[in-house]
Amino acid sequence: MKIAVIVTVVSDSDNLIIRNVPVSSTVVELSDGTLAIIDTGMADNPQLAEELKDLGYSPLDFSLVINTHLHPDHIGGNQLFKNARILISREEFEYETKFARVLQASHDPVATLRSLGRYVDDSTYALARDLQAIVEQYPAASLVGAAEQLEFLEDEPELPAGVSLLSVPGHSIDSRAVILRGATRQVAVAGDAMYHRDLWREVPYIGIHYDDDMFKQSIERLTRFSGIIVPGHDRPFDTMTQRYVADEFIFL
Repeated sequence: MKIAVIVTVVSDSDNLIIRNVPVSSTVVELSDGTLAIIDTGMADNPQLAEELKDLGYSPLDFSLVINTHLHPDHIGGNQLFKNARILISREEFEYETKFARVLQASHDPVATLRSLGRYVDDSTYALARDLQAIVEQYPAASLVGAAEQLEFLEDEPELPAGVSLLSVPGHSIDSRAVILRGATRQVAVAGDAMYHRDLWREVPYIGIHYDDDMFKQSIERLTRFSGIIVPGHDRPFDTMTQRYVADEFIFL
């Protein structure tokens, strides 16, 4: 098994939540030679397809997509992978669909986020508006993929050898980390359960988490992982040395 981590960035947006924020996607060449990808970057960003081409891959080569959670910066490229099974959480899908509908209808996004249990203060009104704009423009239901491709994690779909899932809720209602175990080492693709190597105790935008306390519990679990971690918005790093892994391909 080997992996390659692609980091894409949207720079031509006015939205503070997504502008110039790196997003990681993890390509997995499985032991049987088939291809999987974990998270697919932000919607309307051509960089993912370009980076895949540079690595020698086409989206049509992939047989599996796994989404750690269903925020638009992690499912934005799903529809490129037309030949793949797409594994998502049903609970996530239902919650994010409802969340988008409620926030779109709101005249006061700060009050709405507070009513949903989010911690938001008055100083972040602009960020709350940006979050509202994201769910209006990029609802999960329109990004996640064709209905016939979707398989729900709650139904325990078949996973490839060496691939397992770890429940790490908090950033979203049912976030999952993807654990990849090879012959010599293991990788945790954390999604936004670990945002960044150096910002893992908190995300610098309030109101983003579904539940702050759950997030803190999940991040503590991940900090005990021994191996390589791929954060949702940063490059992979080795937990033993805390150094970034520089190799284009990481062999497990």
